[in-house]
Amino acid sequence: MPCFKREKSLTHTTRRTKSNDRDPLAPKPVHPQALRFHGLFGMSYVRQHVMVDDRWTPGSLTEEYSGMADLLARRAVFKRHETKANRQRYFLESKRLKIQCRDGRVKLQNIRVGDCTHKIRNLLDRHKDMQRLYQRMPIDQVVDNINQRTFVMRKERDRLECRLGQLKKEYKQILLNRAVLDNRIKYQNEYVIDEEVKSRDFIKKIENSNVRLKAVKAINSTYLKMIQVLRHDAIFYEPILRSLNGDMEDQANFIKHILYLGIPAIAKFRELNQEYRQLEDKSRKNLQEKLQMMSSFKSIRPASPLALTTHAKLKVEIPPSANPKRYVRETRSMVVLKLVLKSVEKTIEEIKFVTLCSQAREIYPRMKCQVDNNDKLHRIIECDMLAHEMLETKMKCANVLKGVLMNNLSEEEINRMELLKDLRKTYAEELEKEQETLEYLKNRGDAFVMLRVSIWNMIEILRHVDRQPKLLRTQYPNSYLKLPLLKFEMLNVRSAAPEIYEENIDVVMHVLKRKLYKLMKGYLVEMKPALIARNREEYHADFLASHNMYEQVIENAQQMEAIDDDDLLVENKTLANVPCRQQIKMQSAKFLEELAKRDE
Repeated sequence: MPCFKREKSLTHTTRRTKSNDRDPLAPKPVHPQALRFHGLFGMSYVRQHVMVDDRWTPGSLTEEYSGMADLLARRAVFKRHETKANRQRYFLESKRLKIQCRDGRVKLQNIRVGDCTHKIRNLLDRHKDMQRLYQRMPIDQVVDNINQRTFVMRKERDRLECRLGQLKKEYKQILLNRAVLDNRIKYQNEYVIDEEVKSRDFIKKIENSNVRLKAVKAINSTYLKMIQVLRHDAIFYEPILRSLNGDMEDQANFIKHILYLGIPAIAKFRELNQEYRQLEDKSRKNLQEKLQMMSSFKSIRPASPLALTTHAKLKVEIPPSANPKRYVRETRSMVVLKLVLKSVEKTIEEIKFVTLCSQAREIYPRMKCQVDNNDKLHRIIECDMLAHEMLETKMKCANVLKGVLMNNLSEEEINRMELLKDLRKTYAEELEKEQETLEYLKNRGDAFVMLRVSIWNMIEILRHVDRQPKLLRTQYPNSYLKLPLLKFEMLNVRSAAPEIYEENIDVVMHVLKRKLYKLMKGYLVEMKPALIARNREEYHADFLASHNMYEQVIENAQQMEAIDDDDLLVENKTLANVPCRQQIKMQSAKFLEELAKRDE
């Protein structure tokens, strides 16, 4: 939270004049933020966490109360601006609502007393009769009237749509049942189909995927809640982050100020260092020149007479400074110790590499542990070797005993071998019988299907024996669609689909036996062949007689229709002066137009 006491307006200027010798590029001096206005260490954080210290002084309380007074003053200013903004917003909202009410009142007045004839004619362009009927009526009443007139048709449409949905659902279910039956007829067998196994695996995988999906959704919802909580708590972190950001800016300004003061000193240091190096190089060159000059003076000295007489080579004197061991301060014992130290370091490096230790102090614990492990490993290896030797001994004994048993069979062993032979023979016979049974079923599968179809056909023929006909009632979603429409053409009798055949052969045979028993029980008297032939002839005679009677009835009906047509012609001549319904409508429309002209 920034310090509001130190904020100043842009127009505020001090009375004293600033010095002109100040560097314009110099950074501004940095003043640390007051602690009581800090977001993390300030009063707001202390009050939020209910931190109380009895050692506060009255001055601290005075500062707290002054800060609270400043806060209340700012709050009053804020509330004043907020009230002003709300008043302006309420004024604009009331103005908008007044305009909306005025427009709505005008629209309602136009609907009530306005002339909507042209609009209705445009809407009902293709319905002349409805134009004349609704030309003096408001549009909202026109809609209500049309809704009332079409209530019966809409109700019938809803009923038909409901029935259509039910029939579609039943048809879909029947198709599914048929597909299941087709699949059973084609693929059902005693063997398990590979597709069925794969489908089960896929179903299991889908179930597992659904479980994982639910878990992922639960995890995602948990993370979303966590994000929501963090976003909600962000309002408490904002002043803290703002204060810490201010601290970072202050630190950056401190660094800039330090750099501004230190860069010239560093440049001066570099300049002096460069001058020192130049002077040092110059002095070194002068020293070398003087040494060369002195060496040249030594080489110009006259040679001795002994040297002139004897042609011996002059011994080149080596300067003492050329000896590499002149300035070495190591003694012989120190050199020996140095060599020993190198060998010890090499050994330690090798031990580190072997023991995989990065520090020297880890070598001893690792080696101590490794020694114990090596002892255990040697012990395990010895035990394994003993076990291996024992296993080899047992194998040799087993081979010897196997040879003895193979060449020396007892009575019990002979009986056991005979029993094994009998069991193998029995198993082969059972397997052969099973194969024959399967072949028998496969060869006679078509005959079984034909037999089942024949039985189903007989059951279908005897379906209505010994039972009442089944009544099908339509199920409607509500009670309104059950009301009658007084339309008798909807009461046509429709046939229902037959029931699904029973699959259990025991139930099928039981039902067939019972129906045949009931049917044959109705014919207790045994009929003779002559009686059967006579009944057949009587049936044919009755059928032909009924057919001839039907043709005669049709001829009589045609004659009656001709007579009725003549009567209608006579009646039309007598009732020619009576207007029909269309003529009555035309006359009424003409009468209304004349009345309208008179009113005008």
